[in-house]
Amino acid sequence: MPVVPTQSRPFLVAGVDGSRAGLLALDWAADQAARRNWLLKAIHVIEQPGSDDTLMHDEATAELARLGCTDGQLESRSGRPAEILLEESREARLLVIGRRDGGGFAELTAWSTSQICTALARTSLVVVPDSWQPDRSEEGLIVVGVDGSPSGQSALGFAFEAAAERDAELVLVHVPSDPGPQLPLGLRANPERAPWHQDAQRVLREALAGWPEKYPEVVFRSNFRPGHPVEVLAQHSEYADLMVVGGVERSHFTPLRLGSVSRGLLHHTRCPLAIVHQEP
Repeated sequence: MPVVPTQSRPFLVAGVDGSRAGLLALDWAADQAARRNWLLKAIHVIEQPGSDDTLMHDEATAELARLGCTDGQLESRSGRPAEILLEESREARLLVIGRRDGGGFAELTAWSTSQICTALARTSLVVVPDSWQPDRSEEGLIVVGVDGSPSGQSALGFAFEAAAERDAELVLVHVPSDPGPQLPLGLRANPERAPWHQDAQRVLREALAGWPEKYPEVVFRSNFRPGHPVEVLAQHSEYADLMVVGGVERSHFTPLRLGSVSRGLLHHTRCPLAIVHQEP
């Protein structure tokens, strides 16, 4: 009998498209569902019906069985992937999709499924790259981008909770604007005196207010240096189990309204990327 998500028990949605990235998204979603005692609803989206559809569905079913996921269901739907996943995840706690180069759910061109879902999802989104290795031991490191925005507070909450449940260290990364070569020589030699250094400390201090008290078991540290946010955060993703950034709830989509940092990280993170929308 299929597991039917109800309002009394949270659930998450995983998009499966028959690719390795889709199966990795299913792996990550099943693990997250088990950690939080959520139901898992996997959606196999068939965009162009063909002879491989049954095989792809069977592979996803076998993967759920291998993972020992008993609180999950898998169903096939035909249509546009983004439209179906957005519809199915309206009441979900999380939407999880895969990212692969050259097509599938993470074809990173304008109006791709991952960009549309990032811009329009009513829930938070996790994008799992095909470089992720689920069988590798966890690094014990969660990274969260901090920019002082309201959505950044939602991202901090998500990151602290993830660090607590994984017994992981949390790294708060703030990227000040690069002062460039115009910075006086004295400040370049002693950057702690630079205005951006003081501003970064203030942003991190204000963003952190209340979170250490709510999650006293979480060990955290701060990191800030000038640069391009995508480049700096992507570098941190090389050694992280999860990268978390804030998103913005949106009513309609254009490529320009998808934040440049989120869009860039969709291309470049090496670990799963959580884009957490501000609570309404």
